[in-house]
Amino acid sequence: MHTIFRKINRRVKVLFLILAGVFFCICTAILCYSAEASNHVVINEVCSNNFSAARDENGNYSDYIELYNPAMVPVSLTGFSLSDSKAETQKCLLDTVIIPAKGYFIVWADGSSGGEVGHAEFKISREGEKIYLSNQKGKIIDSVEIPKLDYNTAYARKEDGADIWIRQAVSNGITNNNREEILEVKGEKPVFSVKSGFYEEPFELTITADEGQIIYYTLDGSNPTTDSLQYQGPILIKDASLNENIYSARDDLSVQMEYIPDFKVDKATIVRAMAYNEKENTVSDIVTETYFVNFEKKEEYSGYVIASLVTDPANLFDRDFGIYGNGRAMEDVIASGEIPSYTDSNAFNSGKEWEREAVLQLFDDNHRIELQQKVGIRIAGQSTRNAVQKSFNIYAREIYDSHDVLEYEFFDGMQYSSVKLRNGGTAYAESKIIDPFLQSLSAERAVAIQDSNPCVVFLNGEYWGIYNIRERYKEDYFKNHYGISESNVWMIDSGAPANGSWDAWNAYDEMIKFVLENDMTVPENYAKACELLDVQSLIDFYCINLYIDNDDVAFDKNIAMWRSAQMGETEFEDCKWRFMFYDLDGAVNNPESNTFEDSEWWKEDFGLMDEPVMKSLICNEVFKQQFYETFLDIANTTFSYDRVHEELVKWNDRYAVQAVKSHQRFIAEDITSEDYENYIDKIDDFFKRRPEYVFNYLEEQMEKSS
Repeated sequence: MHTIFRKINRRVKVLFLILAGVFFCICTAILCYSAEASNHVVINEVCSNNFSAARDENGNYSDYIELYNPAMVPVSLTGFSLSDSKAETQKCLLDTVIIPAKGYFIVWADGSSGGEVGHAEFKISREGEKIYLSNQKGKIIDSVEIPKLDYNTAYARKEDGADIWIRQAVSNGITNNNREEILEVKGEKPVFSVKSGFYEEPFELTITADEGQIIYYTLDGSNPTTDSLQYQGPILIKDASLNENIYSARDDLSVQMEYIPDFKVDKATIVRAMAYNEKENTVSDIVTETYFVNFEKKEEYSGYVIASLVTDPANLFDRDFGIYGNGRAMEDVIASGEIPSYTDSNAFNSGKEWEREAVLQLFDDNHRIELQQKVGIRIAGQSTRNAVQKSFNIYAREIYDSHDVLEYEFFDGMQYSSVKLRNGGTAYAESKIIDPFLQSLSAERAVAIQDSNPCVVFLNGEYWGIYNIRERYKEDYFKNHYGISESNVWMIDSGAPANGSWDAWNAYDEMIKFVLENDMTVPENYAKACELLDVQSLIDFYCINLYIDNDDVAFDKNIAMWRSAQMGETEFEDCKWRFMFYDLDGAVNNPESNTFEDSEWWKEDFGLMDEPVMKSLICNEVFKQQFYETFLDIANTTFSYDRVHEELVKWNDRYAVQAVKSHQRFIAEDITSEDYENYIDKIDDFFKRRPEYVFNYLEEQMEKSS
């Protein structure tokens, strides 16, 4: 028996040694193959103009280089490096990087200097340059010459690891296979025989291009491609208002769509064309023109600025990346078995990745074209993103047409990189003017306001109602109004840093803490508070909101503050926090309302005067007296009934005709001018009756604060 066991043990040992040897050989082969395989890693894709296509782990949109491992085993890149210089190949070391079999690794070319794995200390020129991949021996094993790229476009191998390179949509970290090629934009644009404008009679439009080029065009706002209509001869341009509704007939523009017009809305003809060079396989830039025919008979447009906003319909309504329709956001909620809320829409997405390219054309009040510029557009606002008529933020950027400002003077002597087309805020279904009207009345107070002008918008050629063209509180606003360098501005928006990041937040937090944690009845403490805070600005902000019965404002909502980051030579470079008005649509509710005590409708048992900063400051007698006198001055001058009534008549004259037409398009077909007058009368009545109640509330507040 023992002999049998000894024989079995010997056989097991032999078998174990054989298996161990085989395993050792396999491992050695794998390691040798892996070492060899690492030399077959290639540069697979590069993006040198990443505006919003791909974010790194820190949330930044940096340029990137994608590496691909074509082997069937993982490979280590210890000793390997990337560079944009053949003479200095080790700018970006790839130690510790292991790429899985048939896998990818992204290196962000963000100019980092900390040696973080996956981040290069160089950036890639948008104009094009060469990138090198070197192995552990310093030998260049792959390189690629990157051409000039349009924004959010990658230069990539057509198939992973293959030799042919093309322009394509960004696909970092996933396969390039079966991606559609993006043709290079090159050559002269086609020439239109008639420019954008208003025309009394139909006409024939001809489009020409250089010899050998084929012209493709669209009539629905979409970007022309080689699959679009091929130009064969003159295009008849006539009154497009007789055409069927396209975008106005959609039923996915709000989570709760209650109304779609059953009449044909007014329309312009949008013609977009590009020239294709078949020999070089390139395309020209797109030309966009807008034609209004027979509008001289439509008196409701007389005297109004007209804005034509044109973008590929997919940018608005695609289920995945459309910014205007409900899209996938609502589909996902429905698929989960839940009932959609008003926020379950693509329109509630925000950030750079939800900005889309468009063409903005502006015609002045005599309907002469004054601006034609490529811009970026995003949906703007808060709850009103659920409205069928949504607001837009408009951005000028070099990536669109080499301009970083809007080439139009929206407001006298001022130039902006961004403006807003505002639908009227929460008053969009009523007067449409409460916020801009109240801000205009407050222009002489120590609070920042946003100037505005009415305009009528056509979206991809269809009537889209009346909007306010509005200033935005961006860096150029402070340069325009206060002469402060754009780099010297900190801003807090609804309790969060909007400009200046955490430096701004820390300074804001220190100011708040000082006011709350120190006795403001002590003169030295109050003097210090006055160094941190423009007290008159705070008082004006409070007194105006109290007078107009704004029930939608607090230190963490619908409030913005700004200051210079550093001391300077101008009046406002004193590092004091100042207040800014926006979103006053929640005001002018009830002239009898005691806003000094009443809670905001959304904040239970917490009125505006209960804000800790105000409760601390009003204990100081100097502040209290200044508050009292300011309130009386605002009541008797800024919002005196005679002044408000006179200005309201002017605003009604500017808005009424188009506001009614806009309501018939978006709210109900049977809305009349009398209905709109009722909205205006409500505003008028508020200011007529407000003094009867508000002075008593003021006196009660002063006694309470004693």
